[in-house]
Amino acid sequence: MTKVTTDVAALILRLAAGAIFIPHGWSKITSEGGAAGFAADMAANYGIPTFLGHLAAWTELVGAILLIAGLLTRLDALLLAGTMFVAAFIVQLPEALYEVPADAIKSFVVLRAIELPLAMFAACTAIMLIGPGRVSLDGLLRLEERFRALLPKKKAAAEAAALV
Repeated sequence: MTKVTTDVAALILRLAAGAIFIPHGWSKITSEGGAAGFAADMAANYGIPTFLGHLAAWTELVGAILLIAGLLTRLDALLLAGTMFVAAFIVQLPEALYEVPADAIKSFVVLRAIELPLAMFAACTAIMLIGPGRVSLDGLLRLEERFRALLPKKKAAAEAAALV
């Protein structure tokens, strides 16, 4: 894959994922009770710590906007992927297994129940792996290059490991 196709793929993934997440985050933040109500519901019904409920709600809104802009992209994608992992396997999967009709194919019912969070988990994981691309604020500001410059050089890290 060329650099241009990688950049276009990253842009398409970021725009689509962000556009899907924004209304979900918006509904969690603006519903009756807001993010606190959502977090309390997650804690009461699924045993998820309240602060993670707040993080999920705000990540789905603010993280999605940042994802579209391509700012702090890998961090946004990591938080959104984590949120979707919990949504798929902690929230929706147990409910799907509980509500399977007797005449249904269990695997189809389960996949149908978790298809959106699973697809969004995959998209966010792909964004995390390929990065924001050059058509992003991260690319424009060269944030990934600047972050890499802050990391220790491989030779220095190898020497430090040899001392241990």
